[in-house]
Amino acid sequence: MMLHTLPLTNPPRAIDNPRNYRGSREVRVHEQGCPFLRERMSSQRRRWKNLGFGSKLMLRSQGAGPTLQVAGPTMALEKHEVDMIALQEAASAAQSLPYSGKKAVVVGAGPGGSTAAMVLARQGFTVDVFEKRPEPSADAVDTGRAYIIALIPRGQATLERLGIPLPSSDHYRSLGTVRHPEKGEPRVTQETGNRTFSRSDLAQMLVNEARRRYPSQIKFHFGREASQIKLAEKQVTFSAQDQSDLVLSYDLLVGADGTGSRVRSAMQEQDGWTAEVSDSGREYKVYQGLHADLEPPEFKGKKGATLHLYTTNDSFTTVTAHRNPDDSYSGTFSMRTGEHAKYNTQEAYEVLLREKFSTLPPHWVPEIAKQALQAKASSAGKRIKCPQLHSNGAIILGDAAHAVTPVFGQGANSALESCRVLDDTLTACTDPSTGKGDPRLIPAAFSKERTADVHALWWIDAAAYSFFAKRPGVDFFALLAHVLVGTIFGKLLPGLYGSSKPALLSLGKASVPYSSIYRAVQRDAAGVVAGLGVLLLLTCLKLAGIL
Repeated sequence: MMLHTLPLTNPPRAIDNPRNYRGSREVRVHEQGCPFLRERMSSQRRRWKNLGFGSKLMLRSQGAGPTLQVAGPTMALEKHEVDMIALQEAASAAQSLPYSGKKAVVVGAGPGGSTAAMVLARQGFTVDVFEKRPEPSADAVDTGRAYIIALIPRGQATLERLGIPLPSSDHYRSLGTVRHPEKGEPRVTQETGNRTFSRSDLAQMLVNEARRRYPSQIKFHFGREASQIKLAEKQVTFSAQDQSDLVLSYDLLVGADGTGSRVRSAMQEQDGWTAEVSDSGREYKVYQGLHADLEPPEFKGKKGATLHLYTTNDSFTTVTAHRNPDDSYSGTFSMRTGEHAKYNTQEAYEVLLREKFSTLPPHWVPEIAKQALQAKASSAGKRIKCPQLHSNGAIILGDAAHAVTPVFGQGANSALESCRVLDDTLTACTDPSTGKGDPRLIPAAFSKERTADVHALWWIDAAAYSFFAKRPGVDFFALLAHVLVGTIFGKLLPGLYGSSKPALLSLGKASVPYSSIYRAVQRDAAGVVAGLGVLLLLTCLKLAGIL
């Protein structure tokens, strides 16, 4: 039933799915399917009244020109007063997105790829997303909760900007970590605010969100691999088994295709640069479906995800156990790269597990050994540093551009943060006088904005991992000096120091750039070196009898 009709000057367009629009106004849909409008201003936020379940805003051509129609359940609409001027303005904004009519191709449908697709669509791009593997929910290799991703505030901030709610179920809420050393009592670290996912669960959630929010703008293609990329022509070819090749042209190409990125390889070949790639030196096998009474008093009786970490005197050899929603446990059994190949019987694995992990539940040993014998070893990650993140009409993000080891849990979170930087870049490349964006400006602008931060993350990860690998160098001692200086001066002189704790402890905060943390580390390390130099000079002067 049409209750209102207003003339519009822009072409007709449906507004019946969630969209974010550039400028101060946007149209959204409530989780339960109730459309509402809200107006965002710089000084205040106001939510427009609910139009009623099933209501729909449509733009249709009618009579002399396009009109805005508000249609829905009669009783629901009659109960609410709607500012029709604001409706008209928001509808007009919906038709003039900065990149309307532009085409983007995203390679990779992991968390970074799907999020990047939504960032692009919200500013007007039509997006095709290609993934060489099956859809996450159908990928047998990627099912289960053995390898867990923890979304911290740094990663969550991007989803919040896109209006994507985090799962409210307690099962996704992280309670904390329990460390089980070879000797001594378990150590409990409690945490709040983090959400845990298996990689496949997070990837599928974001695929679903992209489909639901942008059904006419985002299309996914699973089982298709990028076989040829022509950056100069802005053209990419995708191949699939038993299907003909698909050739697409684009205005912007986004490589979110992991550590083995074909997009990154094409950039290196065309532009003549080389990425620095190093392996973690660690591989793992997964196990699932085990039960035990593991939870400490701090977590006993509470719903939520917990991580149990069993360590040895060799930091490469560990067992993790993640509590699942059904109270079973799954996890990983990690060793140095190549070590798993030395164990070719269940009995050999059992001997190793009993020798190295005395605190592991005894009845788990034969089951972990059995599953490890049958499982394929996977790399625990690579570290990648690229001199630039762009080429002609293309960018890379996530593991394709700035992979790190799991030591600080920054991989997925830094990928989502890169999507937030991409969103800012799209806005920055929009002419405020015309409201139109220029895709040609995006790659260089994104690279300029993001490269320093991901290089800082690379350095922090490498410095910390050197200690993990028992090869601590100058960079690690710089980190250590920063933690000591930050802890002491943060407590004694927080005003002078600038904060109450070391910047390294703010890795999870979206408001603290990695580059700021890096500069704080270098500053404190330089201060320690200078202090030691002065102390040495004074000692020498005293020994010489000058003082």
